[in-house]
Amino acid sequence: MDKRGNSVLENIKVNYEKLFSAEKKAAAYILANPEQAIMMNISELARKSGSSEATVVRMCKHVGYQGYYQMRLLMSHDFGKARPTYDENEMLSSARRIFESSAARVAALEEAIDLELLVKAVRLLRLSRMVFVVAAGNTSPIATDLGFRLERCGIPCSYSMIPEHFLNHVSLGTSDDTIVAISRSGASKQVVQAMELAMKKQMHSIVITGEKDTQLAEHADCVIQIVDKKKQALDTEPDSHLLELAVSDALLYINRHFDALTQNAKDDNKEAGYGDDVELLLSEYKL
Repeated sequence: MDKRGNSVLENIKVNYEKLFSAEKKAAAYILANPEQAIMMNISELARKSGSSEATVVRMCKHVGYQGYYQMRLLMSHDFGKARPTYDENEMLSSARRIFESSAARVAALEEAIDLELLVKAVRLLRLSRMVFVVAAGNTSPIATDLGFRLERCGIPCSYSMIPEHFLNHVSLGTSDDTIVAISRSGASKQVVQAMELAMKKQMHSIVITGEKDTQLAEHADCVIQIVDKKKQALDTEPDSHLLELAVSDALLYINRHFDALTQNAKDDNKEAGYGDDVELLLSEYKL
């Protein structure tokens, strides 16, 4: 299409009438809900707009982009340019405000993460012959850090920042192994491929993600969902991985105190106690 606007939303508007009817559903949803759409993966957008993933891709191409991923990145950039500026002196004069905002994001995990689920995940890790920790893109360092630290705890791990390497490693796994897949969107191609290989090997699986309703999480034994309720406090960018690190630390903390925690659960199975335990875990690494 020939017409181009100055932003992604303008491009959609000027080319809207030339789109096919199915494509208009996806375009209309983005125009009506741009801030929500910018945080969605392609599967979520297709479902919310009543279209299909293929339709979303065609719509993106018809308004001048290579695909949804590129359009989403550029739309994020558009929103970044449009954001209001803050009083720089106020920000720089209060480091406490910056750290308190980050601490609030971590503390909010207490509402979404269940201690029993974390204990179940750690039990799988401890019983595994080998743990494969996989992630792609800028989440790869999180996987490498978790794998290295689990090894320091005596849990055999395989991890790599190169997708070809971790895919090959997973393909050599067995049903006695566990895969830990980390993807905020739940749609990282190489991570999904690794999960598919693990399922063929009948491995146990743990998924750390921001989205539960995805192919990645569909067949997982444990889905640890990251709910970033405080992400707008200081205009934090969506590529922050503070919460993934917090979950990694929680898993390592539980592993370190596994015997005591499981014994306490046997001695006192009162449901009300779990909230306090999660708060205790999170307090270990609050900023």
